[in-house]
Amino acid sequence: MTSCRGINWQCILAIVALLWAGMAWAQDSDSSGSQDSQQSETENSQPLAKAGETVTEKLTVDDVDRKYLIHIPLGYDGKQRFPVVVLLHATNQDSDDMSRLTHFDQIADKNGVITVYPSALHGRWNIGAHFLERPTSPMSPGRRPFGFPGGYPGGGGGYPGGYPGGGGGYPGGNPGGQRPNAPPKHKEQGPVSNDVNYLNQVLDAVSLRYSVDASRIYVTGLSDGGFMAIKAGCSMADRVAAVAAVGAAMPRNFACLPARPVSVLMINGTSDPIVRYSGGSDKDADVSTLSVEETAKQFAKLDHCSEKPEQDKISPKEKGGMETKVNTFTGCQDNSQVALYSIKGGGNTWPGGEQYSSDQDVGKTSNDINGDQTIWDFFATKKLASDNHASNSNPEQK
Repeated sequence: MTSCRGINWQCILAIVALLWAGMAWAQDSDSSGSQDSQQSETENSQPLAKAGETVTEKLTVDDVDRKYLIHIPLGYDGKQRFPVVVLLHATNQDSDDMSRLTHFDQIADKNGVITVYPSALHGRWNIGAHFLERPTSPMSPGRRPFGFPGGYPGGGGGYPGGYPGGGGGYPGGNPGGQRPNAPPKHKEQGPVSNDVNYLNQVLDAVSLRYSVDASRIYVTGLSDGGFMAIKAGCSMADRVAAVAAVGAAMPRNFACLPARPVSVLMINGTSDPIVRYSGGSDKDADVSTLSVEETAKQFAKLDHCSEKPEQDKISPKEKGGMETKVNTFTGCQDNSQVALYSIKGGGNTWPGGEQYSSDQDVGKTSNDINGDQTIWDFFATKKLASDNHASNSNPEQK
């Protein structure tokens, strides 16, 4: 090796060459790392939905690829915090069905609410209760034994012509003579999922990607989705400010131990052929429930409400309509509330929503109350207490 004592131009040139090579290597390394980072970010990210848009987003939960639908309201601004309403579909439906059936996005746009529509595995939610076994035929992939006459608005053929990709729905292709919300047995569908974990991860993803008011997260659902909404109220009370169950009641063998008093709205038809208002189970049901009124009393007891509810009623809009009896339990702990809307003659349906199957199968839909508005009016006054407050506050509605 050349000794560099004194001024030696050969040594100086060698040193300069080494420094130049080092700088070039560092620049190449930084450029390569930046490209790899950008590529990884591009591959793992999904484009954000814009105000007024509805998009499907994906995530992996327990090594299973899952998806959910999300609607960002008109007027969305990332500088503000927005409440979130999670809507859970009935058995053998999916997120698209729930969105079209309820029309809840109209209320969401009007009030500045992010709506999220998760999808259950195998068309059914795992509520953690024991289901009664009964003989059924397994459903074919993509087949749904129900639908709107002629198909969903803007969709494809449903009852009676069949559902897109399903090869016929009710009554043209109703597999095994099942009732529209009658699910196949779990063991014929494969392993069940941990849907509380799934909902938590959906909320995590939504909260990371959008501007969410964590104190104003709500869950509602229809029929099987209503059971899952009850499950969320019992198991996710530290995260969910209120729940609304439509066409559902508490299973008899279900343990409900919420972390705090949780506000609960129930909307039930007195002539529901799937979830009996009086409780128990019929020949097509696979879970035995408490009566609807007993379910409301159980939640009122959990929330330490007054024993007797305040009573009111909503008269039908016109002759032949359905009267709705309203029982509201007040004086509850932490400003929680329990309310029961009992629709006389109503079925396993969403008030003001689509009649998604025949009256014989799911009962009648009431148009005398607007389910979306009723649910949002209940949710809008409920808020999780912050760390610095002992009770809930009543936020201003957007």
